[in-house]
Amino acid sequence: MRQLNSVIMKTILSMTIFVLTAWNIMAQSQAETYIKEAQGFLAQKNYKQAQLSLQDAINDINTLVAGQIADAMPAEINGLKASDDSDVNTAGLGMMGGGFQISKSYQHPSKKENNAEVQILGNSPMIASINMFMGNPAMMGEGYKSVRVGNYRSIFKNEMEDYYDDNGNTKKIRASEFQIVMGQNLITIKANGFASEQEEIAFVSKLDLDKLKGLLGE
Repeated sequence: MRQLNSVIMKTILSMTIFVLTAWNIMAQSQAETYIKEAQGFLAQKNYKQAQLSLQDAINDINTLVAGQIADAMPAEINGLKASDDSDVNTAGLGMMGGGFQISKSYQHPSKKENNAEVQILGNSPMIASINMFMGNPAMMGEGYKSVRVGNYRSIFKNEMEDYYDDNGNTKKIRASEFQIVMGQNLITIKANGFASEQEEIAFVSKLDLDKLKGLLGE
């Protein structure tokens, strides 16, 4: 059994080193430190600590990958400008099997009610539970349907919500959500204040889903 565990750990180690190289990380990162640490634990046959060190290395690589994806997202889409910073999280997801989460906000410069938030949940085993709904969005509840965005199928839902401006005036605006599954990755777009479903789809299309798919490794 120990021999089998050793083979498995060495295989994981080789895969981790390959991923690190594939992402062209030239400068030394914390991941390299964790990998060397894992090698030491393997030599000591301390497989549990080696496993934990490798998980730390994977979390660090996920942070690097997520940052690269966030930087590649458009600075402006159809008049909506991206926020200067993107929220990248890997720490919490490490407790749930790994992966990373990216959030990026877009805002119309003069229409406060017109905004969008793009969330990417990447490389997570949690995505498997969502795939079952892609063929039958109605299972998710009332109002969900399937729409096509370019070459991709998305679960879509729209509601009308109250929006209050700075003077306390209120009006109804569209509040929509797209969910696009790419392998082990989920892209969620929450769009507010768009005039129509067609405008929302046009915004999502400009995210360059093919490029995101490539960066996500799908």
